[in-house]
Amino acid sequence: MRKKIIFLLIFVHLAGCAHQNKTITDSSQYSKVELELGESIHHRILQTIPIYSEQELNRYVQTIGQNIAQAAHRRDLSYRFVILADDRIYATYAPGGYVYITTGFFKFLTSEIELAGVLAHEIGRLQYKDPRFSKVKKAFDLFLRTGSLVGPAFGNIGVLSIVGLAIISNFTNGEKSITTQTCDADRRALRYLVESGYDPQGLLDSIRRMTDTKSSYRAYLYDYLQSHPISPRRLRKLDLEFLKLPLENKQFNSRRSEFLSLTESVRSK
Repeated sequence: MRKKIIFLLIFVHLAGCAHQNKTITDSSQYSKVELELGESIHHRILQTIPIYSEQELNRYVQTIGQNIAQAAHRRDLSYRFVILADDRIYATYAPGGYVYITTGFFKFLTSEIELAGVLAHEIGRLQYKDPRFSKVKKAFDLFLRTGSLVGPAFGNIGVLSIVGLAIISNFTNGEKSITTQTCDADRRALRYLVESGYDPQGLLDSIRRMTDTKSSYRAYLYDYLQSHPISPRRLRKLDLEFLKLPLENKQFNSRRSEFLSLTESVRSK
């Protein structure tokens, strides 16, 4: 599997170099390609993990996600928040505005501001855009034909999303490590949280709890920590970005009781 991913990324890098100077003036062409790529990833994810369909929890997550998305600079996306029915702790994104979170994540989180932090981070990862011409969909279709994406492993879902963004970024913003992408998303997420009325401390608290090697949730976090690595550098940058936030005279409510009530359907299972 790893060799196939490496092959695709090499292909994408070379194709990106070949088309570096070709641009389009109509950004709708880029958006169309991005949306098609996201839909391909979305359909493949839903073939792997079922959606959790309980309406009240879905409305709750949609409300929080849409509030945060209003602070994001990409207003051309139709943000969609999908709950996947799985006990593992995982969240990810797909091009075009898809954000995913598992039912298992609600067992780990302790308040609404922590949930908001998780969603804000994934929204932050979606804020790429460049009008440069690319053959993104063609490259991704090649990956789907040559890749072996079977079984329920979140590693595969993470690969889908990461490869989708890697394809685009290689054509547009150049290569960035997963750690750099994660730190960039953290920075955006902190700002989005403040602007949408959520305490940014929720993001820091949940990330720091994930570093507890003795936590009973550690095994459930494995795949998430592979795609969202927590390094000393990331923690330092988080703290520095937090200090830059305009928090003077701001008051926040963690909405812990509301969170516990509305997520009881998944936390009690």
